[in-house]
Amino acid sequence: MRLMSIAILCPTAIVAGGIALADEAPMLAERVAAGALPPLEERLPANPRVLETPDGIGVYGGTWRTGMRESAPTWNLRTVGYDNMVHWTPDWSGTVPNIPEAIEINAEATVYTIDLREGMRWSDGEPFDANDLMFAYEVWQNPDLDPFPDYMITGAGPGVVEMIDDYKVQVTFPIPNASFLDGMAQVTTAIGGDAFTKYPEHYMRQFHADHTNADLEAMVSTAGVNTWQELFALRADTWLNTDKPSLNAWVITTPLGAGSRVVAERNPYYWKVDAEGNQLPYIDRVVYEVVQDPQVLLLKALAGEIDMIAALINDPENKAVLFDGMEQGGYRFLDMTPSDSNLANYAFNQMHKDSVLREVLRNKDFRAGLSHAINRQEIIDLVFIGQAQPLQTAVLPSYELLYNEQLATQFLEYDVAKANVYLDKAFPEKDAEGFRLGPDGKRIQFALLTRADKTFMADIGQMLVEYWKEVGVDARVDVVDRSLVRSRKNANQHDVIIEDFPGGARDAFLRPTPWVPMHHNAAYGIPWFDWYRGEGGEQPPSNVMRQIELWNAINATADQDARVEMMKEILANAAEDFYNIGIAVPLSSYGIVNANMRNVPQSIQGSYWFAPPGPLNPPTWYYEGGTN
Repeated sequence: MRLMSIAILCPTAIVAGGIALADEAPMLAERVAAGALPPLEERLPANPRVLETPDGIGVYGGTWRTGMRESAPTWNLRTVGYDNMVHWTPDWSGTVPNIPEAIEINAEATVYTIDLREGMRWSDGEPFDANDLMFAYEVWQNPDLDPFPDYMITGAGPGVVEMIDDYKVQVTFPIPNASFLDGMAQVTTAIGGDAFTKYPEHYMRQFHADHTNADLEAMVSTAGVNTWQELFALRADTWLNTDKPSLNAWVITTPLGAGSRVVAERNPYYWKVDAEGNQLPYIDRVVYEVVQDPQVLLLKALAGEIDMIAALINDPENKAVLFDGMEQGGYRFLDMTPSDSNLANYAFNQMHKDSVLREVLRNKDFRAGLSHAINRQEIIDLVFIGQAQPLQTAVLPSYELLYNEQLATQFLEYDVAKANVYLDKAFPEKDAEGFRLGPDGKRIQFALLTRADKTFMADIGQMLVEYWKEVGVDARVDVVDRSLVRSRKNANQHDVIIEDFPGGARDAFLRPTPWVPMHHNAAYGIPWFDWYRGEGGEQPPSNVMRQIELWNAINATADQDARVEMMKEILANAAEDFYNIGIAVPLSSYGIVNANMRNVPQSIQGSYWFAPPGPLNPPTWYYEGGTN
């Protein structure tokens, strides 16, 4: 990354790394004047990261009001607290160094040399340097603490982190790891892209038995936990522990669980500036309303009490009422490009524990017949308010780099006669009520395991039950809690599961779950996934083994053209396998933003894996006039 060189016509300007340090937030300037905070030049690194401001240089002030669901809060917080080692670019075309000044990669993608910013500081003013990364590496190696993040693991073992000097570390992998940077850019993994910077050594060492002289037993007892390892995990939680220093633009001052709001205030040591050297962020604080029912947030948006949100309330059925309320609510719409490979994917368990039902679900003609029996347009009109396109589970046509027409469109047409042709090839015999009989001479019956927290899935399931009844197939919908869906699936105790899936765009390279059993959401072959991760299971057949081999090769190949070709082969193979029946893909999505908020792009990526708004540089956002 190249820092910009800006000439400022100010004789008193302080220059750091070619950038003239011009200004800071009034609330921080007051603290400096009172002697409670060092001056700006002592708080910024030698080379601060410079962020572009598409609408121009901002002004300080205001509170960003947004919201989160109580049942899944930390994902929402991470999207604002998005200061991983590496960032997605705003257009999601790739990654850029964020915390480091630069990352050098050897030709084989086995060695990554990370150059940190000299003079960078945590939010409490303590230095951030290579020792913090080395401490994280030590944490991962302790089996009783956090494990290695996924992006540090290869098929030949984890990468090794070595300290070169105070501002340089080297990460060496035993085999190529071309997905390392993408992994560090992610928000969504349990141990995400912030894993390197989750443990400020100067603070966290007091809770580590190998590093502290403090009375750990007393601290464990006071915290109400049982072991020092539990205490360490509790103190490492960025969203619960307000004492833990951070590198984020805003640091938590009112944590999760302290009431109905989460509050984050500006970090006085934040290490990014605009092109004129003004310290970011512009906005003073972020306030999340924590709700159980997203409808509460919808009402707040209509009342003008939400400044920017790109999730939770952006269902198709809400768009009309939000449109009508724009003037009163003082907001405008954002266009979000979705990347779901399907809004309702039905995964047929190819490894069912019941041998008869396994034979049924493995029959491709059976699945093809069921697919032709589905009136997708009717589902789209009734369930998705017309805001979707009939398609199988596939990379979206808009992502031309990987689009596979066969995978996306086969067996898609609603044609009951054609459905019966396929089903008659598979299981022609019927009972007295017209339901098809399986290989054991008994009626074929199976359940569509469905999450209770996504009511539209149950609606689709009931429609499928009726469609399939017309062609002699007896299915039912089994609606249960999300946690029960997961436990049944992981135990391979399901017939067919409905889920929404990523993978429709660039995220196909991150989580190709619908086509490769590389994640626990691969409900069509959980024993294959268990085998893949080395936890028992059953070795896949040759066609699935080929998918796994290609996926492993993609992660071990630095050449982007070669990665694309291998992913194309994965998708072509998946078209032949056809383990999933898809219903529809989204046409578009949306978010809303305060009409006076600036530097927010009009069109944004809406993928779960892109995790907006984090990569869109929220520290540069501001309110025209300085307040909302």
